Amino acid sequence: MKLIKTFGLIFVLWMMCSLTACASKPDADVLMREATANANAIQNCTASISNTLEFTANEKQNTYKTGNEIVYWAKPFALKSTQTSLLGGTAGNSTSYTVTDTDGLWFYSDSGSGWQKTSAGDIDTTPLRQVDILRLLDSIKGQKYARETTLDAKKVHKLELTFQSEVLRGTVENIVTATGMAQGSATIVQTILDGIGDLYGYCYIDESSGSIVRIELDATEAVNKMFHNIDGSGVTINISKCEITGDISSTGKAPAVQLPPEAAAAQNVEAQG
Repeated sequence: MKLIKTFGLIFVLWMMCSLTACASKPDADVLMREATANANAIQNCTASISNTLEFTANEKQNTYKTGNEIVYWAKPFALKSTQTSLLGGTAGNSTSYTVTDTDGLWFYSDSGSGWQKTSAGDIDTTPLRQVDILRLLDSIKGQKYARETTLDAKKVHKLELTFQSEVLRGTVENIVTATGMAQGSATIVQTILDGIGDLYGYCYIDESSGSIVRIELDATEAVNKMFHNIDGSGVTINISKCEITGDISSTGKAPAVQLPPEAAAAQNVEAQG
């Protein structure tokens, strides 16, 4: 009888420990710290980022959209960047390359009149600086675990992020410039950013690799509320969309970055000057 009771007690304790383990959540700080280290160790990947701002100023519609798709290689450093934009009704697109050769690091771009080659200088070539969406990590104040979920058929950890409003400086500058509400003020952008306060978004970390695969921020409500609270501007602003989203994929399996023949044949602009 005592033996049965002992085994019964052990079973109960085992069940309690199992339930406790299932109920506990992964440590968000540890996940983010390890994911950031993994991100900076990326040898090659593809990545994209999109930034969308839509608003009306005194009922006039304004749309600002920018996007960038890159192929990144760490050693030797190479970066292909394909950018798209829709700014104030004007659409644009461009492709550029930054590659390493025996003479150093070079930037190749086509301004519309042919390819040009210029020195890229002493730039930071690490993934945290060259992969656009990873630069958002600089503006993160904290994180907490949301839940386990799936993204593109992969199991991922979903973390809720707290961003500093500084992440939206370019967005606020676009609104202020488009509406003319600055009226000569040199501090209005910072004042608006201070008023927006903290922002909240999400980071998705692949469970199997510990790698960041997506970061997203929807600041529509927070920015709209801030501009509604500005008194005396003379401009009525309604924000309908303010979003930043970025993905990282093909880590360790990215295609090679190859200069097109016409770019490879470009002359060094500095040498000509």
